[in-house]
Amino acid sequence: MSTKKYEILVFALLLSVSNLFSQQKDSCKVLMIEISGIYQGSCKNGLANGKGTAKGDDTYVGMFKNGFPDGKGKYTYKNGNVFSGYWSNGLKEGNGVFKYFVNGEVFTQKGFWEKGEYVGATNPDDLYRVTSSIGIEHYSIKRVSDNENQIKISLVGAMTKYVPQDLKIETSSGLLKQDIKKFTIFQYKCPINCSIRFTFKTSGGSRQCKLEFDILKPGTYEVVISNT
Repeated sequence: MSTKKYEILVFALLLSVSNLFSQQKDSCKVLMIEISGIYQGSCKNGLANGKGTAKGDDTYVGMFKNGFPDGKGKYTYKNGNVFSGYWSNGLKEGNGVFKYFVNGEVFTQKGFWEKGEYVGATNPDDLYRVTSSIGIEHYSIKRVSDNENQIKISLVGAMTKYVPQDLKIETSSGLLKQDIKKFTIFQYKCPINCSIRFTFKTSGGSRQCKLEFDILKPGTYEVVISNT
């Protein structure tokens, strides 16, 4: 084969591969209209899947599934607003940070989204939230049942339940009752704020202890505070 014919054959082969690659890129679709212009990234069954970049009126860089943003990614709107966080089937879902402009000033909204809507600064799946813990070596808060609204509180020192002399338990709702060395809050309404304060005596003196927490969803909880 002559050199000229060989060069023509190689050129034709390269052109064929290039056209095939171009067709494959063009056939990889992004199904979210706002970013469905140009796509570069992983593809499966003709749809954007895996990590990629999609540009249309808006721009998205991150994970895709079946043609939609799904997983962690950064979405930049055409007006300059930016959302960095998690997506599910093309909608904001989970933890994220939204930066937006109002009259040229930048504002930041942090928190959680469900089905594209902002639902607050705390995770809606959380059962409780500890707001303060001072002087306490260990604590546990567990929901043991979802049938009744009760919060059972006990304190443990040297592996034995006890009641400090200056123990003070305050709640935003419900009825507080004591049963020997255990306290129970009945008939509370969510969310409920609880504050537990007491002095823990040690061999070297004493220390002030405080545990404050919010119960966010109904149920029966067991709260155990331990110091050694």
